[in-house]
Amino acid sequence: MQKNLHTLLNEIKGNWFLQENFYFLDSKRQKQYREKVSFVKNSQNNKFNIVSFLFNYINSDKSLFKLKKVKANIVTITNKNRHIYYKEYIHIVSNNFMISLIIVKNLQKKKYLGVKISSYIRLIQ
Repeated sequence: MQKNLHTLLNEIKGNWFLQENFYFLDSKRQKQYREKVSFVKNSQNNKFNIVSFLFNYINSDKSLFKLKKVKANIVTITNKNRHIYYKEYIHIVSNNFMISLIIVKNLQKKKYLGVKISSYIRLIQ
């Protein structure tokens, strides 16, 4: 799994333009956000290494999330919380484009809370 995580982290490293679309099932409302994000970048002066942290933390007993590679360009992230079910599918379409789908369900009420679809476009450095 560490090899898969390392590959994923290398592919998403950099600056991205993010567009998120939330759909709340209870209220049947949609919200949209747009912003710039930066993934897996360490400052030269920072002693904390995000890549090493993720290698050691993801899929450990202490982590809230599990990472699993489904196909060569699709990764899923699920949570371990017994009250809320969270599953994210990340599809890396190319070096410059990613799509993410998130499904959230309340396990106590046994109903879906919402869906989030995100697109990421890499910004040219």
